[in-house]
Amino acid sequence: MISKYLVAFVSYAYSNNAVLQTNNLQECPRARLSRHHGENSLAKSASFISATHLSSGNHQVKSNHNAVSKSNPCIEDLAKSFSISPIDLISVELHKGERGIFLQRSIKKDDPILRIPLSSCIRDDCPPSWYSKGPIENDDNPHHYNPSEWVSRIAASLIDLELNLTTDTTAYKAKKQWLKMMPDPKCLRASLPIHWPEEMVSKAKCTALEISTDSSFFTRAAAVTNISERLRSIEKIDEYLEEKKIDIERLCSNTLDLVQTRSCRVERIDGIQLCPPLRVIAPIFDFINHGSSQYDGDGSANAFFGLEGEGFEQELVVRAKKDVGKGQQVLIDYGDSARPPWRCLANYGFVPNYRILGSDDEACDGVDECVAEVFYNGCRYEVSSHTIPTELVEAANVAFLEEEEGARAFEMTMDPETTSDIFPSEVALRLAKRISDAAFDLVIDHPEDNYDSKNMSEAESIEAELAKALRWSQHQVLLACALGLRDYAARKIQ
Repeated sequence: MISKYLVAFVSYAYSNNAVLQTNNLQECPRARLSRHHGENSLAKSASFISATHLSSGNHQVKSNHNAVSKSNPCIEDLAKSFSISPIDLISVELHKGERGIFLQRSIKKDDPILRIPLSSCIRDDCPPSWYSKGPIENDDNPHHYNPSEWVSRIAASLIDLELNLTTDTTAYKAKKQWLKMMPDPKCLRASLPIHWPEEMVSKAKCTALEISTDSSFFTRAAAVTNISERLRSIEKIDEYLEEKKIDIERLCSNTLDLVQTRSCRVERIDGIQLCPPLRVIAPIFDFINHGSSQYDGDGSANAFFGLEGEGFEQELVVRAKKDVGKGQQVLIDYGDSARPPWRCLANYGFVPNYRILGSDDEACDGVDECVAEVFYNGCRYEVSSHTIPTELVEAANVAFLEEEEGARAFEMTMDPETTSDIFPSEVALRLAKRISDAAFDLVIDHPEDNYDSKNMSEAESIEAELAKALRWSQHQVLLACALGLRDYAARKIQ
């Protein structure tokens, strides 16, 4: 039956490149711990969240994972301290209230933008001694290494740096200066739905986001417990934290937010042997913002990254994906952990302005990253501006035939042309009506959505704006899909 749907729908495509999605989307997909960059099997990692511009760059809600911090020292001094090169090619600038990396001069495709020594990065394979020797380690195996704990290991390194527990590490002073450039923890916390109150998550009106947030809660709690227990194994640490008025659980949680939004995964090869992937937080590199690689043009990714060199000479290198002009912002694709928009919000704390593809557009990798959810007869489906799943068509056809009575139903079963038409115009119009209703339900005024920003805290305001942005993103996708279905039905009737 699926092949018939494909043939029928391609024949009467409501856009020039419309296809039916064959995967069942009634269940919420789950994101892996890390996602791969299209060209290099590298990605910004999503951390431990289970899993989210409308046009190509005009509506992106402020990305709090790269929001402006209180300290912004000279980028050249920071680069020199970390032995990062070239130091005169880039600058850190503000664009629409968001910090990013911009080019000081034009470069050609494949030219290096940043070379960051791996030794200058915070790595998951070099945790502080107090974490490795904590009470949870097995005494029979003091060198035990659990790859699944990479999030906690990086977080432990950041905490070690924050509390000045180890001061003899590589570029210690530079790392402390870099740490001051991190986003404000309260704003970053407010941007991540895992910390939102239940009523705020529900205001986003996205079931996938709700499931993602629920499923990630206990994983985050376990990570906080793991790190705090190991940290408490340090002699007199409780007295130190009490003196500094530091809440250990909140410290661990805030640090995990940084790991979630700023770490990346790179593949390592030792000779011809593929080693376990390495997760790092790299200075200056972590200021690079997200751009989609699924389309070309304004707001799309123009750079990629990977490990180069061998042994102690290894570097994290960012290269131009295409010719990039002076003054342009450097953008990399964070990978599948940043699409669709709800997953980007869950993982990174912002709603991207993905371009809604038109009838003549086609995603570079065949992946439509701007999708929205719609419910039909109690089941959840995901649609894009020009694609709908076969299961949704099947459900709509069944409902249509069940509602038809008498002569009309008999006529449809006896007419060979009607029988072979598994997506009749009547069904397309019904789906368009259902999807339009869902679209307007996302933006129509509801009593629970009314709020006065003047009477809200900064965190509450950030949460409300992000929830509204996600609803608006879904609204536009659903409207485009409904319009396409109506156009399909009209052309078919003709």
